[in-house]
Amino acid sequence: MPSRTRPSLVDSEHILLLKGLILLAVIGFAFVAAAHYGLLSQVWREDMTGLSVAITVVFLVATAHGSLCLLQLSRALNHLADVQHAIEGDGVVPSDRLGERPALPGERATLPDGCVSRYIRDLHTKASLGRGHKIDQGLLLDSFEAELKHGHLFGWFIADLLLSLGLLGTVIGFIAMLAPIGGLDAGDQSAIKAALAAMSGGMAVALYTTLTGLIGGMLLKIQGFLLDGAVDELIRRTTRLTEVHVLPAIERMRSHAAV
Repeated sequence: MPSRTRPSLVDSEHILLLKGLILLAVIGFAFVAAAHYGLLSQVWREDMTGLSVAITVVFLVATAHGSLCLLQLSRALNHLADVQHAIEGDGVVPSDRLGERPALPGERATLPDGCVSRYIRDLHTKASLGRGHKIDQGLLLDSFEAELKHGHLFGWFIADLLLSLGLLGTVIGFIAMLAPIGGLDAGDQSAIKAALAAMSGGMAVALYTTLTGLIGGMLLKIQGFLLDGAVDELIRRTTRLTEVHVLPAIERMRSHAAV
C-alpha cells in the first residue's frame, strides 16, 4: 500500500509579522533621519497651529494599533497552517469525528484552538441545527471576515483623518497668509515687511501640515494594505479548506445518520 506523504504547505512562520517589522524599520529610520537633520523640530516649530504635532502623535498611535493587528493576523495565519496540517495531513477527514467539541476533524490529531477552529466548529453547529437544508457558509464566512477586519478598520479611518487634517492645515495656512494683505498700505515699508513675514508663516503652516498629513496617511495605507491582504489570504485558504474537506465530511455524516 503506497504511503501517503504529508501535503506540502507553503508557509513561512510569521511572514506577515516580518513584513510588518520591515515597514516599522523603514518608519523608524525615517523618524531618526528626520530628527538627526532637524526636520522634525523645524516642522513642529514653524507650524504655529500645532497640527503637525497632532498628526505625528495620532500617526504613532495608529501605527502601534496596526502593528498589534499584524501580530494577531500573523498568529491566525500560523494557526490556519496548523489546522491544514491536522486536517489534510492524512488526506482524509473522518465524518464520525466531526461532532467532537474539543477537537474537530483529524485522524490521530486534534485541531489547535484558534479562530479557524472556532469557525469550523460554528460551521458544524450550523449544519447540525439545520438538518435537511443545504449547507451554505456564505453568511458565516462574511461574519468571520468582518470579525477579522474589525480591528484594522481603525487604521483606514485614521489614514483618511490624517489627510483631512493636512488639508485643514492647508486652509488655515492660506487664511493666515492672506489675512495681512487686507488692510495693507502700499506706502508703508514696515507694514509690507510685517505682512511678508506673516505670509511666510502662513505658507509654512500650509506646506508642513500638508506634508505630515500626506506622509502619515500614505504609511498607514501601506500598513492597511498588508492587513487587508492577510485577511483575504486567510479567508481564501479557510474557504478552500472547508469546501474541500469539512463540508463533504459533514454531508457524509448526515447521510450516515439518515440511514
